[in-house]
Amino acid sequence: MKLINFLEFEPLKEIMEKMKIDKDEKIEIERIEKIKIAGIWKELSSLSGLDIDINETDFSEKGYIKYKEFDKLVAYIRDQKYFKGEFSLKKFHIAYNCKTLRDSRNLKHASKYKIVQNKSPEFLINILSEDGKTVIESNVIRKLDVCINCLETLNYKNYLNVSNFERNRIRNNFSFEEFLGTEFDKNEELIKSYNLDDIENDKVRLYPENWDEISSNYRKSKKWVCEECGKDCSKNKSELEVHHIDHDPSNSKFYNLKALCRTCHSKIHPHMK
Repeated sequence: MKLINFLEFEPLKEIMEKMKIDKDEKIEIERIEKIKIAGIWKELSSLSGLDIDINETDFSEKGYIKYKEFDKLVAYIRDQKYFKGEFSLKKFHIAYNCKTLRDSRNLKHASKYKIVQNKSPEFLINILSEDGKTVIESNVIRKLDVCINCLETLNYKNYLNVSNFERNRIRNNFSFEEFLGTEFDKNEELIKSYNLDDIENDKVRLYPENWDEISSNYRKSKKWVCEECGKDCSKNKSELEVHHIDHDPSNSKFYNLKALCRTCHSKIHPHMK
């Protein structure tokens, strides 16, 4: 579902005229929206990806995973656990309506995913104990396999109509560059076309005036412990930072925040290293 461009929405234009909102203010609104989109792309195109509830994504015209302006996204589970003493990596997903993602939505597990779009076959994951309480390895890079349900749902490369030998070949030789086609490059060009000279400084203006108080209260509520790797930062509180899950600094409700140590935060925001 494509959202309305509210800046071109006639009833809003009439209200802006009545309120005597001038052209410069309209341009400022447009710039803020572009800053938000550019911030989302920065996370999507990183190795770590963007934390997301799959319910917040859309079904694209061809059945791919879509979020905001970005189509052909890849979803994967960051926190992967042992099961009955064994560990096997979960698959990544390319079809919005594949059985696995449908089940996740129905079972209320949709918030455990990350979405990414880059040309790397590698993903950043955490390996947890069977009960999920102990981090065995954090921020490790692993290659994941494509979900068979996704290939069937999309009938990717005529998957449903070929031999078992050919199906194995399609799975084993899945290429991100081939899957994405021109989509990644198109998104890179879109962000460049925004001509945002200093995104990070612009984003600072979006934070609420009492951000320092909100940040402190949130970290305190988490007992100064990193929600990603479990690091205790109580003896060096400046080591613990607050991340906006939807990457919108103006949305500082507690449900949109996550306490992260600097190392984990820099994995999500590579430019912070």
